[in-house]
Amino acid sequence: MTTGTKVDRRILKTKEAINKAFLELFSEKEFEQITINDIADRANVNRGTIYLHYTDKYDLLYKCIDFHLSKMFSSCTIHVNLEKDDFISEQKPIFKYFEDNFLFFSSMISNKITSLFQERMLSFVKSSIKKNLDQSTNQTIDKELVTQFNASAFVGIIEWWIQNKMPHSPQYMAEQMWDLFKR
Repeated sequence: MTTGTKVDRRILKTKEAINKAFLELFSEKEFEQITINDIADRANVNRGTIYLHYTDKYDLLYKCIDFHLSKMFSSCTIHVNLEKDDFISEQKPIFKYFEDNFLFFSSMISNKITSLFQERMLSFVKSSIKKNLDQSTNQTIDKELVTQFNASAFVGIIEWWIQNKMPHSPQYMAEQMWDLFKR
């Protein structure tokens, strides 16, 4: 019998309220203009409560980014050498996650803090590709270059899709990614 530590539901609700308040504020104004007081007021908690969970607003931002990227990539991997149907079925949940969390991702991309988010997302994508890079990849092409190329292309497409308010379905985007990567 395994015993795991259970997180108090009140703590989870408090963190959710803080994150929701932060995200709403982040979508309304620049990161530098957001204060801990703003977040506390919007979340209906005391400043001290925020400091129990986060060092400062930067810590909150980093944890928020890491949470979303980790959650997205924990259930989805990015393989480079797959058959079409397998590739699309792997990519569709990633696009669906972006679609379901549009407010978060659009805020990250449209805010001045974009380069931080882009760097972290690129790092997550490269890590996923490196883990799954097939050994049969063309030996004349450097695996690091393959990883960088695919990760940059993927992040660029995601940014375009979000900035344009997701004009296509996750299914369509996954299919297009297949076509692009296979060229």
